[in-house]
Amino acid sequence: MAVPVAQRGAGTVPDTAARTGHPAYVWCFTGSLLLSIFSGHSGDLGLPIGPDRMLFGLGCLLLLLDPVAWHASGRLRWRPVHTVMVAMLALAAWSGAAHSTLLSSLGFFAFLDRLLVPFLLFCLAPLVYATAPRRDLLLKSLTVLGLYLGVTAILEQVGPTRFVWPRYVVDEAVGINWGRARGPFVASEAMGMALAQCGFAAAVLAARYRGAWRALAVVVMPLSVCGVFLCLTRSVWVGFTLGVVLACLASPQLRRWLPLVLAGGAVALGVLVAAVPTLQEVASERAGTTRSVDDRSNTNEAALRVVSEHPLTGVGWLRFIDVGSQYVRQADDYPVTNVTIEVHNVVLSRAAELGLPGAALWVGCLLLGPASAALRRRGRDEDAGQWKLLAIAGTTMWLFPEMLSPNPYPFPNFVVWTVAGIALRTHLLHPVGAPGGRRP
Repeated sequence: MAVPVAQRGAGTVPDTAARTGHPAYVWCFTGSLLLSIFSGHSGDLGLPIGPDRMLFGLGCLLLLLDPVAWHASGRLRWRPVHTVMVAMLALAAWSGAAHSTLLSSLGFFAFLDRLLVPFLLFCLAPLVYATAPRRDLLLKSLTVLGLYLGVTAILEQVGPTRFVWPRYVVDEAVGINWGRARGPFVASEAMGMALAQCGFAAAVLAARYRGAWRALAVVVMPLSVCGVFLCLTRSVWVGFTLGVVLACLASPQLRRWLPLVLAGGAVALGVLVAAVPTLQEVASERAGTTRSVDDRSNTNEAALRVVSEHPLTGVGWLRFIDVGSQYVRQADDYPVTNVTIEVHNVVLSRAAELGLPGAALWVGCLLLGPASAALRRRGRDEDAGQWKLLAIAGTTMWLFPEMLSPNPYPFPNFVVWTVAGIALRTHLLHPVGAPGGRRP
């Protein structure tokens, strides 16, 4: 039997509520988060609509109709981050409407997955995961997901691929980055980010539990390291490593374990490479490739030209992929390989499509959201300290793809904003009984 060992943070919902099981909206939000790994591929699963979207909508409705959730855990505080988020949504919606992209399939789902849903998860996470048992449910869910993704990564690269599910994962015609571990995202960068976040969650779960859950977490951690390596994505490699280092350095208890953690990761990779000798050659080839660097340089330079011509409004929400070729120029020292792709830097993308005000608002959301969760000081509450470490590791890892790619993937973005909301819950909620709060 698994036994919690960490000092739990003060769950603000009464203990009687915790003993009766989790409310339905908690299961809806958690299920929606996990199923978002299939987002965009419901058709490949034979489904007319993504189950994650239905569960998210149902979860929001159930939460809205539950008076206990809004009063027992403390009322939401209006913070500057909420003002900046509303302004960001309003600007993107206005730009999309003005350029007829908001209601297009690509523009609408980009608005949902890149802005609206992450912001809602950040704002609602303090209520949804208001108690320690609910937060543990999220950690356990991410750990189990990490087991699935890690095994899938190994099966994709090492085999046998007949055990990979769903089958579209091993279909070369579906998705991008064929030849790397892509998972249900069929995109190696998304797979690497997801594995890293699940590995971080497993590390926190191992610190909180004994027994079967700790054993599972101990298995998932090296499995996530191997999976991140098999994704063959440099931005995730660097971000994952730096996230581990910074999280360990931020904790006095973990600093002395940092050399052992790094050595354990190196051993896991060494065993994997020894078992599959061809991986070393593939990884070396991937580390030296320059095409993705050329694409990044071309799109970023084109985005700067857009900003110079349209500094206040940009070219319109999600229009760069259509008009970007007009701003690409042949450089002297690298080729033009692709012009119908998004800007490979999210801040520059916001500037090119929404103007400098859009870029400023997006940076404000990042600083007041995930960055604040990683940097804000915590008291002696061990639960809050563990979530801060999770925010440090996850945000650090996530910032590298954020600065080096379009980063359009729902699941990795959702996890970062959800963890940030949980880590900032005492900042985002009025305590029960305090001015602005209510006693249940």
